[in-house]
Amino acid sequence: MKTIITSIAFSIFSLTAVFGQNDVSFNAGENWIGYMNVFNLGGGYEFGSAWDVAELKSSLDASTNTLTLQPNFNTYTVGDEYWVNATTGEGEKNMEAITFVEPGAFFNATDLTFSGAVESNTLAAGFSGKYFIKALNPNNDYQDELGGDGVFDMPASGNFSVTIPGASLTPGLIIQYGFSITGRNSNPDDEEALGRIVIGAGSVGLDDGNSLNADISVYPNPTSDILFVKTDVDLATYSISNLLGQTVLSGDFTSGINVSDLTIGTYVIALNSEEGSKLIKFVKSN
Repeated sequence: MKTIITSIAFSIFSLTAVFGQNDVSFNAGENWIGYMNVFNLGGGYEFGSAWDVAELKSSLDASTNTLTLQPNFNTYTVGDEYWVNATTGEGEKNMEAITFVEPGAFFNATDLTFSGAVESNTLAAGFSGKYFIKALNPNNDYQDELGGDGVFDMPASGNFSVTIPGASLTPGLIIQYGFSITGRNSNPDDEEALGRIVIGAGSVGLDDGNSLNADISVYPNPTSDILFVKTDVDLATYSISNLLGQTVLSGDFTSGINVSDLTIGTYVIALNSEEGSKLIKFVKSN
């Protein structure tokens, strides 16, 4: 078994707060941290410890801005019956390998969206991949105070996004966002057959859709119910998409658009005229 790291240095990195919230897309250049939780095959927790990211079988590539996540192999030691069944040769533990960022107290009490894209997902049956935002409470045995509400299964492909309102990220909680791979510790000879997930930076691109050169703004932003549009342009229609690029609301243009039925999160509104379209990002709050 490779060396387990016993301490972690955490650092705060700065991001531009968009419209009063932190809107984070996956970036391989961030300060990624590794942690491994170990369970017996019956589901009982045995221990958790900080690991080097590479020892999780998480591979960051800054040149392509990707993260490759694989099942873990480095505890597989033939003859060590704690880790490997001497009769069957199968792993004896379930491993939860967590690759994450801790952005620091700057992110507390502010809406947070974490997004990216699954470029490929060939993970074998028996293993699961998840993306998440968590808020750990150091005064409650580091339990996730969100109760797992910010943890989601990785899609087979395409964009993903999770948003947590600032009211749930109260000061004192340790905010994390990232990924996990869970499954039985595995024989490295089976590495290719067990597959992997490749993560990249997927997002809704505003520049690509802005074909209308006009002075248009929306307010209030964030908004809880009505999104008002200020413009001198004769607009015809509108459509609103989430960060996965899915249209969630559309219709004929009106200067006040009711968005009260949208869930909390970040959206892009496309405002359309005969001359082109203008894309503007906004946040739906409580």
